[in-house]
Amino acid sequence: MKEKINNKFPDFSVLMSVYKNEKPNYLDKALNSIENQTIIPKEIVVVQDGPITDALNQVLKKHSENFVNTFKIIKSKKNQGLGAALCLGTSAIDTNWIARMDSDDISVPERFEKQLIAILNDVDLALVGGQVSEFATNINNLVGSRSVPTSEKEIQKFVKWRSPFNHPTIMIRKDVLENVGGYIPYGNLEDYYLWSRIISQNYRVKNLSDTLVYMRVDEGMYSRRGKVSNIQYFYKLRKFLRKQKMISFPEQIMGNAVMTVNIIIPSFLRKLLYQKILHR
Repeated sequence: MKEKINNKFPDFSVLMSVYKNEKPNYLDKALNSIENQTIIPKEIVVVQDGPITDALNQVLKKHSENFVNTFKIIKSKKNQGLGAALCLGTSAIDTNWIARMDSDDISVPERFEKQLIAILNDVDLALVGGQVSEFATNINNLVGSRSVPTSEKEIQKFVKWRSPFNHPTIMIRKDVLENVGGYIPYGNLEDYYLWSRIISQNYRVKNLSDTLVYMRVDEGMYSRRGKVSNIQYFYKLRKFLRKQKMISFPEQIMGNAVMTVNIIIPSFLRKLLYQKILHR
């Protein structure tokens, strides 16, 4: 296990959620990528979103014993979804900086160091994210990427139509997260809704141009993006953006129409759309 190389950076925690259907070897690799960073977090907080399998418990036990700093496991009695799990985990975090990580992704070794340097260079920064490379099976099999804008001006334009941050890459101030209401269950859009609230309150945000996370993708991802239940949350989010004067009425209607089409098209067409246009 690497030690933290110096103490010039602010302390930070990693927040992760895990539930019963996740694969133990994916979780193991995700935690390894956190523990082998050039800058080690003060604590790792893992929320068990409902009961999990013995195999997943064994992975958590191994890492809790091996991690050089604090490893917290927060248990929820039932599966409540990502938004509720992250809200629960946030309350257990002791640092003011929180790095998000999904339980099946892999952070590049210098991820946290790069983000912390950006934080030191901008004392008003509230959130910093970065780029992702998408992979299938292993990180040598890259199948796509999701590029997000780096400057605040471009982020403000991007949020009108799409989520301007890659959620598993972000590092955010806890006080800002709490000031805007924290993670709120919102279908599959809890992250997009959170970014919208942060940007609407004029907090300083940015994305690094570097790839910070290798994101695991599977065929089910494209089906999940077409869940009919998400449409009500998207319409609600577009209404929020309009109320905050972040979009115009024509932009609200246009966005609603595009999302409706995205929901109703077959999964194979949605996959082509994301791979060839949105994620490339």
